[in-house]
Amino acid sequence: MPLPADVDPDFLHSVLLAREALGSTAVGDGVAVPHPRSPILLRVPTAMVTLCFLETPIDFGALDGQPVHVLFSMISPTTRAHLHLLSMLAFALRDADFKECIVRRAGAEEILAAARRLEAAAAAKK
Repeated sequence: MPLPADVDPDFLHSVLLAREALGSTAVGDGVAVPHPRSPILLRVPTAMVTLCFLETPIDFGALDGQPVHVLFSMISPTTRAHLHLLSMLAFALRDADFKECIVRRAGAEEILAAARRLEAAAAAKK
C-alpha cells in the first residue's frame, strides 16, 4: 500500500493487529478485509484499498474455516469513507464475475475493469 510519508507503517501494522484481535476480518472463501477499527487514526488524505494475494494462506479464524489467501487492506480518512468502502467491497465480493477474477488471481487490469463495472452499476442504481 503506498502510504503517505507521514504514516508510520509500523503503526499501521499494530493498528491492523489490534483490530484483528477484536474479531476476525475474514469474510469467507479465503478472503479477509484487514482495516483499522478507527479509520481516523492514520490521518490519510484519501481512502485506499490494496489487494494482496498471499503465497502461503493464513488462518484468520474465518467462520467457514478456510485459510485466507486474499487480503483487501483498507485505510480511510473518515468513518463515512470507511463504511462506504466496506459496503462497496461487500457488494463486489457478492458479484460472481468479480469474485471469479479474484479467485483465479487475474491481472490488475482485469480486476480493475471488473471493479469499475461494479462501481458504474452501483452508481446507475442511485
